[in-house]
Amino acid sequence: MALKQPFLLGLGIFLLSAAALLAQRPGPEFRRPLACEPTEPRTKLEAVEWRSERVLVKGFTQVATLNLRGSEARIDAVELKDASDATRVMGIVIALRESGENAKENRSLIDYDEIDPLLRALDAISKVNESTTKLASFEARYRTAGDLEINVFRQARSGTAATVTSGICDRATGYLTLDELDRLRAHLVEAKARLDEIR
Repeated sequence: MALKQPFLLGLGIFLLSAAALLAQRPGPEFRRPLACEPTEPRTKLEAVEWRSERVLVKGFTQVATLNLRGSEARIDAVELKDASDATRVMGIVIALRESGENAKENRSLIDYDEIDPLLRALDAISKVNESTTKLASFEARYRTAGDLEINVFRQARSGTAATVTSGICDRATGYLTLDELDRLRAHLVEAKARLDEIR
């Protein structure tokens, strides 16, 4: 009986020490950014749009709505102004909305100075074909800083097709033919022309 008491006393001290150590672990972080949530703005448009405690003025013109297979793309020319310090930025917003019951919707912001590189990229990827690689299939991709992604790829049966995707996690996607990709490019050129009129 004398042997059991020191053992039980030691076990009790051990359990109390372990409980005290566990109690000292830090709690959950107050705010932790999600893996898919950008921690800082990627474009000038986002940098102005994220400002708080400011009067922000947005001007926009809807340039076109393009019906794609599985989604609809709306293209707007936009101008953002911060009334407090006269900051002014311009660009294009592409809002992509999927059709269907659990439809996803997302948008990509494209700064004015990103438009010409995007147009050149669309020209380049639309010319990619079977002669680009000696392997059986191909894919060409371009992604803007604001998460607009254009893919051109070979389909097994129906030749070359394209996708347009917007967003990081809950990405919205639309499927295009190369002719529809040319129409998307033409709408981007039109949006840039609208912005050039007010520069």
